[in-house]
Amino acid sequence: MKRSYYIIVLLTLFFSAGCKRFLDTPYDNRVRPTLTEQYAQVLTDAYPARHEMFTDILTDDYQYYATLAQASINERFLPMYLYKDEYPQNIPTGPENAYSEFYAKIYRANVVIEGVMSSERGTEEYKAAVMGEALLIRAYCHFMLVNLFSQHYDPATADKDLGIGLVTAVSQENKKLIKRNSVKEVYDQVEKDATEGIAFLKKGQAYVSKNPYHFSIASANAFMTRMELYKGNWDAAVKYADAVIAEKGRIVRDLAADLAVNRKYNREYYATMFMDPPTHPNILMNCYSLNLGFLTPTGYTLCGFFPTDEVRAQFKSTPYGRDRRDSILVSVGTVIDNQVVCTKYNTQPNNPNSFVRAAYFTTDEVLLNRAEAVLRGTANPVASALDDLNTLRAARYTNYTPLTTAVSRDSLIRIVVAERRKEFLNEGLRWFDVKRFKIPVEHVLGRGLPVAASIGATDLRKALQIPLTEQLGNPGIVLNPR
Repeated sequence: MKRSYYIIVLLTLFFSAGCKRFLDTPYDNRVRPTLTEQYAQVLTDAYPARHEMFTDILTDDYQYYATLAQASINERFLPMYLYKDEYPQNIPTGPENAYSEFYAKIYRANVVIEGVMSSERGTEEYKAAVMGEALLIRAYCHFMLVNLFSQHYDPATADKDLGIGLVTAVSQENKKLIKRNSVKEVYDQVEKDATEGIAFLKKGQAYVSKNPYHFSIASANAFMTRMELYKGNWDAAVKYADAVIAEKGRIVRDLAADLAVNRKYNREYYATMFMDPPTHPNILMNCYSLNLGFLTPTGYTLCGFFPTDEVRAQFKSTPYGRDRRDSILVSVGTVIDNQVVCTKYNTQPNNPNSFVRAAYFTTDEVLLNRAEAVLRGTANPVASALDDLNTLRAARYTNYTPLTTAVSRDSLIRIVVAERRKEFLNEGLRWFDVKRFKIPVEHVLGRGLPVAASIGATDLRKALQIPLTEQLGNPGIVLNPR
């Protein structure tokens, strides 16, 4: 009897422990990190590919040219170029990829946010640094989603305009159905996450990564500068830009040195070095990648979409001296079919094994953001914006004569917008300027052909439609009006 009693007790303990281990196992078999360094490792795969860059073909920067297009381009990207909501699924880039990519990275950030502060084997400062990075990634992904799939932030209507679904916790369901928040709610959450993220980075500053592939205090401030600019908070945009400049200096890309590399070596090496972190003012970049999918419509000799004749002319004809940025545009095709490609990425000639880097934020953008915010605000003198504009333009034009306060505020704003367009060609920023400046766009199917599609200044299609894959998996989701 005594022996039987002990056997029963042992079996009870065994099965109890087994049940506890079973119940502690996540229902979907996902491995949960426990150590601080494991949470930090989760974030190395939490930075999104720049799938929003497909929007270049939606803008007035790019035109379709069939003679130089690969056959597959027609069916893949022409529907988007013609502003149709129906486009092929499972293509290299587009709204579907952007939607899934940003939400996938939000999930990784949420895993870290929920667990890192109670993780094992890490100082409080180390945990704070990891927490800050995760909050900033979540903020950035929500910010990109709302600017792709919603109308531009308008303080008069933001509390009513359809935003995107905020995801601020790791789902305990097999498939969580996302409900859409308002644009204001999304921006409020983005600002909250980013502000808290910066505070955590400052607390854990000794552990914040020094390389440009992870959020730092400088890149977080650069992000806030863009966010406040889009929101129309001019003084806040200037404040965050000043914080970046205080740390990094008022520096821009030395394009003359870049082009010297191009002349001395070759275009492939030049393109590789164009986004080289140690020698350029890139504040935050994506990691090396063999996946060039997000550049498919615009990054190849036979990509099908090329800078428009109108935007090319802006590089050629200028009263400020020769624009060095014109040398970034390299001719492809024949004399008759001449087009150009933008050689900022190591994708020329067609090389599927090339690695590619692309910047999320640069000091060049910070200076232009600051100049615009200064000029649009009421409390800042125009002269303050000239420091930013002249710093950039002196490095872009030969024989440059600096702008002075004799130039009107309105003229300077137009100059800022024009410089943004040229500086960030093929970097995925023009579409957001098209939205916020209410720029109408017309698209043709070849040089000299009639207009095939267009969007007006306040066209509802500037808020991209929720992708079909999300509609099928989440039938109740509210779609953007058309």
